[in-house]
Amino acid sequence: MQRFMSRVFLSLMVLSIMIAMVPRQSSAAGYRVVVDGRPVDGAQAEMKNGQLMVAIRSLAEAMDGLVTWYGARQQILIEHNDSQLAMWVGSKLAFQDGQKLFAPVAPYYVNGKTMGPAWWLASRLGGKVTFDGSTLYVTTGSGQTGQESGGLMDSSYFFPYTKSAKYEKFYNTWGDGRSYQGRNFKHEGIDILAPKGTPIVAVASGTVVRYGWNTLGGYRLTVQLDDFPGWRFYYAHMDRYAVGMYLGARVRAGQVIGYTGNTGEGPERTEGKFVSHLHFGVYRPDGTAVNPYYLLKYWEQHKVQW
Repeated sequence: MQRFMSRVFLSLMVLSIMIAMVPRQSSAAGYRVVVDGRPVDGAQAEMKNGQLMVAIRSLAEAMDGLVTWYGARQQILIEHNDSQLAMWVGSKLAFQDGQKLFAPVAPYYVNGKTMGPAWWLASRLGGKVTFDGSTLYVTTGSGQTGQESGGLMDSSYFFPYTKSAKYEKFYNTWGDGRSYQGRNFKHEGIDILAPKGTPIVAVASGTVVRYGWNTLGGYRLTVQLDDFPGWRFYYAHMDRYAVGMYLGARVRAGQVIGYTGNTGEGPERTEGKFVSHLHFGVYRPDGTAVNPYYLLKYWEQHKVQW
């Protein structure tokens, strides 16, 4: 009996030493994924086989992809712009627009989420990717960030709608084709749909340099920034202005400047030619437009608390 117990004890000691020698996976809490300056909610990032893995749906949706799950065949289908990417749980095989691909690590389940290789997936969806050892940074679209827009990605700036406001998910419509009375032009802003009368707040402090009716923009305001002289924010299609707005008025970040509407595309008081929304634009000192989509996605984390 004593000899048997000695063997058991020895076996347990050897097993303990072997377990201690097995490399441990880094904690998921030690890794992050950030898209256009915004941490990805529910990323659940972790290392596996030398690859940073991420919850596929969380990353794809943060990059404005549409994710569909087909449970019967364990397939994830991601639609992004005009592209489709298909992946399967347990298989490295993937297809993008009919082209056969192989992921570095096969998708798998963790805590009810389907995980996939973050760098590979973000790249397949058109993102520019960097990794500093703990955080995977993804820049979408043109790769434009706040730093490339005069440092406008500032946490002291506010999203144009408050925390309690109801608005629809917005998309990158900058540069899309538009027309009015036979004239074709490109969309120089981002549209955020919201009910008529929803308060609009100033993103940043500045001075009102344009006020009143605009044929296309309806009732609009242009605010020149205090922080970056010459840079201007454009708010269009308002139903009406807030009290105290006029040409030359001073506005502060977070102050109500107007209310969402559907005015424009005609003479003064024209309305109802399109759904109620805010058209938000950003312009450099030389008058050229900047895509505000990436900035808005960042500012969406910073809302007036009411």
